[in-house]
Amino acid sequence: MMMKLEKMSDEGLMQLVSAREAEAFQALYDRYAGRVFAFLRRHCGDSGLAEDLLQETFWRVWLSARTFDPSRGDFCRWIYRVALNVSRNEMFRRRNRRECGLEPFEGESRGNVPPAGLETGLARALEKLTPAMREVVVLRCMEGWKFNEIESATGTSTGTLKARFHRAIKELRRLLSWEENR
Repeated sequence: MMMKLEKMSDEGLMQLVSAREAEAFQALYDRYAGRVFAFLRRHCGDSGLAEDLLQETFWRVWLSARTFDPSRGDFCRWIYRVALNVSRNEMFRRRNRRECGLEPFEGESRGNVPPAGLETGLARALEKLTPAMREVVVLRCMEGWKFNEIESATGTSTGTLKARFHRAIKELRRLLSWEENR
């Protein structure tokens, strides 16, 4: 049966998932986990956290399968929207805990050593952007989305997204030129 599932469309698999077919869910996981993980890792800047967020994303897919409506967009965009919301929520929770003094700032307890896998200057520069600017850069440049697709996924107007994107690119250029001159 798994061979048949691998050839099914995402929408067909989601119909089976909404009927609680675990094998269909596994087929979707196999199809999307790598891409969604890569997106989450770039968005949050931490592989361990991205792994947790990936699991949360797929848990929400399982729980919310009945809410998926293919007439409102394809599954790929839907799962990225779920992942984006999961990541945003976690970043918000972490920021609030830091502001309340409940956890150290990133890098503080590790002597400002970047997390594993983030040795490149670009990754370090992305970490320094605001979450909103990082989000639009990751979706636009690394995931290849168009602004109207980002608008659909995030609920933020195209004009706002373009302004954030241009500010983010300007900031990345500044940060990267600083890195080169270090």
